[in-house]
Amino acid sequence: MTWVIGGMVIVERNYALIVNMFLFTSLAFIILVLRLYTRAVLIRRVGADDYLMVSAFIASIAFFFSCMYQIKYGLGQPVNLATLIPFLHALYSTVPCYNIAQTSYKLSIAIQSYRLFSTSMGKKIMKTLIGWIIVCGIMSISASFFYCSPVPKAWDDSIEGWCVNRSNLNYAIAGFNILNDIFLLSIPFPFLVKLQVAQKQRIVLMSVFACGVITTIVSIVRLKALYDNLAGPINLQPVTGVDIALWSDLEINVAIICGSVPALKAFVGKVFFGQSIGGSSDRSRGNNNSGYGGNTSQSRKRTRNQSQVLGSQVGDEEAGESSGKMGGITVQQSIEMKTYLADDTGSEKELITGPEGVFGGGGSGRATNIKSGGARRTVVEARAL
Repeated sequence: MTWVIGGMVIVERNYALIVNMFLFTSLAFIILVLRLYTRAVLIRRVGADDYLMVSAFIASIAFFFSCMYQIKYGLGQPVNLATLIPFLHALYSTVPCYNIAQTSYKLSIAIQSYRLFSTSMGKKIMKTLIGWIIVCGIMSISASFFYCSPVPKAWDDSIEGWCVNRSNLNYAIAGFNILNDIFLLSIPFPFLVKLQVAQKQRIVLMSVFACGVITTIVSIVRLKALYDNLAGPINLQPVTGVDIALWSDLEINVAIICGSVPALKAFVGKVFFGQSIGGSSDRSRGNNNSGYGGNTSQSRKRTRNQSQVLGSQVGDEEAGESSGKMGGITVQQSIEMKTYLADDTGSEKELITGPEGVFGGGGSGRATNIKSGGARRTVVEARAL
């Protein structure tokens, strides 16, 4: 059976490409709409990372239509001289769309990661990475537009001029994209493994960095498809080029989906668990009652800890009255309890403080021995930092 879409005859070689492009572009659209609804309506906090992800999706749509035009003019079939020029037009347009999408979603994820750091060193590292991604993006997008001089020589070799070696250019762009994916994954990782936060915060953070793992794997598979295409016979490149289009589209849309899922935490909590959104009256009451600016569960734990401390003090004082005449050693132990604020809006900020910071592995308790008359007494001090 032959597929016909919009008057275009689809050869069997393109079936998987068509299905996956429709499927993953639609999923990316749904997830992005939910992200924007969550950020703009539920929590009313739209940031640069949201706008950049929208930019990545617009580029993904442009890439989708460019691939459809390639299919119309011969993608998946051996070279046809009658349709070669329009095919090269469509091929030329896909490369900038891909690079714009790459740069946009990488910057979006980098900005999300930047918000997680509270130390000046961590912020400087992420600012440097953001700057590096911007430079790489400008270079790759510019090269994809102007790799031939004059530009029309990219699709008409009869025009006098020069072109950069297309194979080397594609390898270089793919290599930098994979390198930047590795940077996005590896730079925060040493801080993340030592982070001591609640389980739901850890899940959100891990989902952010899982995006880097998935997109890196897809990028590597795409690089293999790119090599097979460029190393093969030139008359069959439109056939092997189907795999490049497939993996390029998957890479873009999977990154949009994975990068947007963490922003849906408030939406999932409200729709499926009936939780109030940060900034609501319920949360405000929790903050006012706690006196610490934390969430309700933290204030309950804090109150319970304080009650236990007071109870132990009263019991020790009663024991001291009965044995005060006997003398003894009093041990005063002071334990500093450090807390964090749980953000239920999906906009986690300053959770990563560094390996030796607030969430480092070192303990913060301290004990002091004091000799005096009376019974043994333990005092626990809790501070909200």
